[in-house]
Amino acid sequence: MQKIKDFCKRHRLLWLTLLVALAAAAVAAWAGFDLGQRVDNQPVYEIVNDDYTRTVVIPATADAATQDDGTTGLYLPVPLKSGQRIYGVRLDLTTHNWAFRHGTLYAALLDADGNAVANGELDCITIKDNTFAAITFDAPYTAPGTADAEADYDLANPNMTLRLWYTPGDDWDVYHLLGLWTDADTSQQMTRRNANGTTDSIVGHPALQYVVNDSGSWSHVISRLLGVLTFAAVVAGFILLTHRAKLWQVVLVCGAVLGVAFAFLTPPLVGPDEYTHLAKCYRQSSTLLGQPVADDDMLLVRSCDAPYFKNHTGDIGIYAYKEMLEHLGDAGCSGETTVSSDTYVTADPINNTLYLGQIAGITLARMMGLGFHGMLLLGRLCNLALYLALAAAAVNIAPQRLRGIFAGVALLAQPLQLAGSLSADAAVLGYLFCFTALCLTLRTRPARWAETVAAVMLAALIGPAKAIYLPAVLLIFMIPDANLALPGKRWPVGPIAKVLALVLAAIGWVQVNMGAALYAARDVDTVGILRAGGAAAAGAALLALLYWKIRRDPKKKKIFLGAIAAVVVLAIPVGLYKLTHMWGGLTPEQLVGSIQENGDSIYTYSAGYICRNLPNTAKLLLRSFSAQGAQWVQGVLGTALGEPIVYTVDASWVLGVGFILALLAAALPQAGETVPLGRRTKAGVWGIVLCVIALSFVTALNWTPINYTTIFGLQGRYWLPVLPLVLALVHHNRTFAVQKPAERKAVFAMLCLTSFVILQGAGLYATFQMPS
Repeated sequence: MQKIKDFCKRHRLLWLTLLVALAAAAVAAWAGFDLGQRVDNQPVYEIVNDDYTRTVVIPATADAATQDDGTTGLYLPVPLKSGQRIYGVRLDLTTHNWAFRHGTLYAALLDADGNAVANGELDCITIKDNTFAAITFDAPYTAPGTADAEADYDLANPNMTLRLWYTPGDDWDVYHLLGLWTDADTSQQMTRRNANGTTDSIVGHPALQYVVNDSGSWSHVISRLLGVLTFAAVVAGFILLTHRAKLWQVVLVCGAVLGVAFAFLTPPLVGPDEYTHLAKCYRQSSTLLGQPVADDDMLLVRSCDAPYFKNHTGDIGIYAYKEMLEHLGDAGCSGETTVSSDTYVTADPINNTLYLGQIAGITLARMMGLGFHGMLLLGRLCNLALYLALAAAAVNIAPQRLRGIFAGVALLAQPLQLAGSLSADAAVLGYLFCFTALCLTLRTRPARWAETVAAVMLAALIGPAKAIYLPAVLLIFMIPDANLALPGKRWPVGPIAKVLALVLAAIGWVQVNMGAALYAARDVDTVGILRAGGAAAAGAALLALLYWKIRRDPKKKKIFLGAIAAVVVLAIPVGLYKLTHMWGGLTPEQLVGSIQENGDSIYTYSAGYICRNLPNTAKLLLRSFSAQGAQWVQGVLGTALGEPIVYTVDASWVLGVGFILALLAAALPQAGETVPLGRRTKAGVWGIVLCVIALSFVTALNWTPINYTTIFGLQGRYWLPVLPLVLALVHHNRTFAVQKPAERKAVFAMLCLTSFVILQGAGLYATFQMPS
């Protein structure tokens, strides 16, 4: 007994690993089983004829032993669209008031030559009286020709024949008739060939629907794929963390596995703004490949891409997964862009630094001749590779005690979801994570020349990335000048590097965002503000000169400061009045005439409108906090999947609570740890965080029509770049601490929670608005 105890104690890590593997496998298996129960074998119907007034008897074979004599049956001329794919037929059947029928109902789809191109059968015990029942073919049939989704069914010109016959369960069932509902249109003839050799000619069209799609067992494919990936991520993460692997290695390995899972989890073009990102990357890819980009301002695409290119968010549901998986292996596509899509090619500049991975992946896929879905997947995977390289670098660069924070944030569901799509936010997150980690590290030690150059380059990349993140560049000022100095050089490298970083970031910001900024300030009295600013600057200069002369006289200095305080107190209401009465605002006629067909006003919360309507703006923000606050938190953590503006696909709130607790566990300092950040630095960091958040609100307000009651378009993912800063401030608090470091446990918890989001997300996506 003692030997067994000693063996278990020596190998307790092995037993724990096996336990983790068993738990991960059980969760993945249950998720797959549950998904299959909900979405497998779900058909989609399309009405061919919905007019029916009478019933027609379906002939039966001579006896129960005869399954098919080759002739008996009701022959129904039916139309099929060119290129249409059908999986079966749905008919309105009657048992003539009998509760049930024994036997089998057979269907065969015949071409113009009378050859059966599809066959199906239905157990008659499942038929209910006067109810539609579906007969699924053994294999789907696709009509010849080019598919046209806009075409209608031409009942007057049928091009196929549907043969129906009934084999009774026993000889007594021959006398129990099975009927089909039809209309009485005399322009159409049906033929009934009976088992006794007689033939009847009957007028009318059958009450008919086609099974145009069927989910089959495709849920097994997606659930097994995601189950294997999440299992691998959890087990690999546990092994790496318990064997003291570096956190950047955990991020690189486990982030890659979970990121690939997100690349498969997110249906095509369902990532945040993914259709716009695809258009930009495709455009740049065509330029690299020397292919035509546009025709009459419309993006040119390959013929194999044209059916899938959209100017809106893609579809979700099990059928979106089915289409993706069916066509993932398509190859041999022509590289020429010959088809005009529905996507406009705008003159707006594209920041290629945000699309390095996506452009590389899409270009490579086109060179390989991959189809649309393979191209999209490769673009996503290359975007993921760029993000993981930057995220792992940030974890490695960060101060030792903050690496758990950066690892935890990098493995959140939201960053990995963005990286597993074509979103430009993945690169933005990577740049900001690296820059933040570098600034925090260089605050505590001297920089190498390569690190100084890297800080300046990252600042230059952040400036044009997104308008709201420009304040983050100010983090470089937390680095002491002495830490940026070059050994043996007397040059003021620190101030030069900081100013250069700020100037490069500002130049990039102006080039990319000045147009949007001017549009937001379109109804602001720019001239008046410039005049007021000039007068204020001149007054400040004169006051500074006066202060310089009286600075040594305490009495005059006191009077001077008092006078300035009084002027400021008086200037605030005057300035507020001027701002709130700028240009008079909109007339009632303009407000009424601004409403569009969808109910939205053409006017939005521009800078001028906000200034003139501060109370209304405050009310809108307060309503937004109460109505959308939880969604913003979900957007930060990643429990809100896909494009939340279009689809509401939210994972369990329990997972959100778990994410928050894991982040706090990674952020809290160990008892007795020193706090290196001073009050001024903390205040500056908080100022940067609040500026980014405030700018995100201002930007979203500029998208919000003035007749909305809550803000439009604001998403929590916009705050992800400053999340490490917030957690770093939590780490440097003086009130709360942990007895033992919990960062590795927190990172493992993050892996498990993100895996749960993936498994639950597959069910949420697959069952969303399941067609009936």
